[in-house]
Amino acid sequence: MNNVKMKIIKEQLKNIAVIRYIDIAVFLFLIIFPFCSGTYWIYVMSGIMAFIIFAISLDLLWGYTGLMSMGHSLLFGAGGYMIGISSAYMNHVDWIDYKRLPWFLAPLSSEVGAFVMALVLPAFISLFIGLFMFTGKIKGVFFSLITLALAGIAELFVINQSKYTHGNSGITVISRTILSNSKNDRMSDFDYYFVVFGFLILIYIICLFIVNSRVGKVLQAVRENEERLTFFGFKPSVFKLLIYTISGMMAGLAGVLYVRAQGSINSTAVGINLATLVLIWVAVGGRGNLTGAMIGTLVLQILETKLTSTFSSISSDFVQYWKLVLGFIILLIVFLIPKGIVGTLIDRQQKHKDRKRKEVILQQEVIHHE
Repeated sequence: MNNVKMKIIKEQLKNIAVIRYIDIAVFLFLIIFPFCSGTYWIYVMSGIMAFIIFAISLDLLWGYTGLMSMGHSLLFGAGGYMIGISSAYMNHVDWIDYKRLPWFLAPLSSEVGAFVMALVLPAFISLFIGLFMFTGKIKGVFFSLITLALAGIAELFVINQSKYTHGNSGITVISRTILSNSKNDRMSDFDYYFVVFGFLILIYIICLFIVNSRVGKVLQAVRENEERLTFFGFKPSVFKLLIYTISGMMAGLAGVLYVRAQGSINSTAVGINLATLVLIWVAVGGRGNLTGAMIGTLVLQILETKLTSTFSSISSDFVQYWKLVLGFIILLIVFLIPKGIVGTLIDRQQKHKDRKRKEVILQQEVIHHE
């Protein structure tokens, strides 16, 4: 009886998707990591986890819905800058020469208002862009190019609005908490690490719920064949607008967590450079499964940090050389595993299952003929 139970358990374990094992491994790694690392790496990993949330928000949009946003950094930076401006204003930094915030930034005068604005503003920007593009039936490469242009415009806008954003110099955020902007309220790197980790788990569960729900199935149908979905009576524009707004809010949250973790924000947070990087993270990991976004971001960011610390003593221009390394990695991914790391593993597991199923069918046919 015990042998039968063991065989059943083994079969059930084999049928579990490979991405679930990877998810468990990633989360276990992140739980154990701060207990085995120094303060510097805990600080770095907090920022990387914020980037993972950012990548997941893009995967929800690009991987599941087929909307390749090349300006997703606009939403990330919008959330981050709400915290940055609020922190600078409430701490009366020396470069601020105004006594009151304008009416449209008035909520930033309170800590709770700043946090709410950091989530609402990216969601509103997504909603506004989506209304313009989806009702106008703009999709495919045109959607990508427009979002790319918006990221470039946003970067210039942030630089020019130095009265509020401090231009290219950026804003230093003193406190490391979720809400407080007080100099005295500063969590340790270790404690804040688990705050970001908690948000990562929450976002992952929410996204998992979305993609496995009926809405998630419709989103995948939008990606595969939007015209056929319309034929069945659905309105793809409504679902695209919904997921774009949710994705924008998640990107804004990632911006908040990143700014609090790293202690600063500048114009690159809304620009084309970060928008391109997040696309690479998702593409390398494999889009359309959430796990790929986590793996791609984790692997590439750790690799960049490791190589930068190793070679910075040899050459101060390593940041430029890293772009060449990254380009080489992308070429390898495109030619060798075009579906990304996790996407390739999913394909191999599916092929193995198909082969086993064929073997079972053939065995049944042989028994039937005998």
